[in-house]
Amino acid sequence: MGTHAERRQYARIQLCAYGVDTVCIVMHGQQRCHLDLVDISAGGARLKAKDPLPDFAGSRLVLSVHGVKDSGRLQNLPAQVRWRSGQEIGVQFDTKLDMAVQELQHLVG
Repeated sequence: MGTHAERRQYARIQLCAYGVDTVCIVMHGQQRCHLDLVDISAGGARLKAKDPLPDFAGSRLVLSVHGVKDSGRLQNLPAQVRWRSGQEIGVQFDTKLDMAVQELQHLVG
């Protein structure tokens, strides 16, 4: 079996590689928080908190990428928390984003 990166189904856009500082607004029930977008793919995203991270383990969230001109395509995305490591969480979108990697990179980069 290959490494975790080799098993990925979707190509990821590493925002730190581009020096991009993109924030996501995450809704967890009535709780709202701001997390940095570390990377994103058609299938999910990795987010990082600057402040203590709420206990999202196994939770359902709604994620919106802040400050992008995307005609709403990266807004109100239902997702499931799949993992947590320190101040980071990985989420899987309920529905795969319907856009090519290049288009996604253009929107968030």
